[in-house]
Amino acid sequence: MTSPTEPAHSTIVAVATPRGRGGLGVVRLSGPNALSIAERIFRSKKSLSGRPRCVQYGQFVGGDGKQIDAGLAWFMQGPSSYTGEDTVELSCHGSELVVELLVEAALQHGAVVAERGEFTQRAFLNGRLDLLQAEAVLDVIQAGTRRDLAAALGAAGGRLSDEIRRVREATLQCIVQVEAYLDFADEDIEPQAITIVREDLSRITDSVQQLRQGYEGAKRRRDGWMVLLVGPANVGKSTLLNALAHEERAIVAATPGTTRDWVDARVVWGGELLRIVDTAGLRPGSDKVEMEGVRRTQELATEADVLVLVLDGATPWPTQISGSEIVSKAQVVVLNKQDLGLATHLPEGPGWPKTVVPVSAKTSMGLGRLQEALLEALPRESGEEARGIFRERHDALLAACEQALKRASGALRAEPEKAAADLWEALRQTDELLGEEIGDEVLDRIFQEFCIGK
Repeated sequence: MTSPTEPAHSTIVAVATPRGRGGLGVVRLSGPNALSIAERIFRSKKSLSGRPRCVQYGQFVGGDGKQIDAGLAWFMQGPSSYTGEDTVELSCHGSELVVELLVEAALQHGAVVAERGEFTQRAFLNGRLDLLQAEAVLDVIQAGTRRDLAAALGAAGGRLSDEIRRVREATLQCIVQVEAYLDFADEDIEPQAITIVREDLSRITDSVQQLRQGYEGAKRRRDGWMVLLVGPANVGKSTLLNALAHEERAIVAATPGTTRDWVDARVVWGGELLRIVDTAGLRPGSDKVEMEGVRRTQELATEADVLVLVLDGATPWPTQISGSEIVSKAQVVVLNKQDLGLATHLPEGPGWPKTVVPVSAKTSMGLGRLQEALLEALPRESGEEARGIFRERHDALLAACEQALKRASGALRAEPEKAAADLWEALRQTDELLGEEIGDEVLDRIFQEFCIGK
């Protein structure tokens, strides 16, 4: 892959749509010969070069001149394109054969196959995006919730970069003040100058901390809010999981203890990604394997965002779970098998009543209300903004920046030289965030996360 200091001279090609059959397929070309290659495999009444950014209809032909398909093409002239280079996109029918023949034709005319993320990497190398914006492109693609999508779109549009640049500029101003203090230490400089720098550092540190605040929540949302189904054996937890996920993810059987480990399914409801986990039944185990399943259920309960107690609503309250810590912590109680009639009398006392939802996993009765109850129980913070910090790289660099700022503040009066060094370290962290100082290995690792064609 091209390094940060190496200009790209090749013309790359890749399929920009997912593999498999579909209604539409897009093949993308970028580089100095993108237009000439495209004009050899796309024939229309007017040339692509004569009408930049205009969609044209025509015929796609292979290297042998035979027609491959009919479709659309458009030319975007560099540097006003996504990559900053001449770019052409070819839109054809979503046949695997058609898109493969189009790529093959481009290769025959001199293009090379793009590597993972190479289109976005070229956009970064050509100054069209900084590194935070480039990473946000992938975050838009991978966003699993509306909040994460909003954060990713904001970062892709430069909002996060602007905030980091404000931190950088303020840090640089502090460096100027401290360096001036060191250069003119023998002269009369107002002692309050250092106090002002310390106040500025406090404000900068607060800004960095605010940027980091949403990271853990965003990371949890990206993996999916964990909704844990717990309860006695044979109450229909597995059937409920399958009904909520609309697929057969868990083994469903009438034998108690069938689920000895956990099974999960991911669903998106109301713009939120939920990871619904089915667990082993809460009952005295008859063997070591089953007892281990129960132990894991108890362990997962400490990590769950929402704990759901599932009961057989057609039977009396199961006394074997009375006093269980998991039961006391459950936010939602599901009375399953509503179609057989309800006979469970819930206990009274601390922690009760909880949100109780009668359902029938077998007939799907009440599942809509259960979805609403689970979404309402998610530990979302209403005041939390979509700030865009949901990458480990961002959090690690901001954490290092924060620590360097704190060290500088503490050393200002006694060791101003050390404070200056720490401020330069904080500045380097912001530069690495923006991609202004970053090694080839880190850059390649970032873009290897992308799919080919983006």
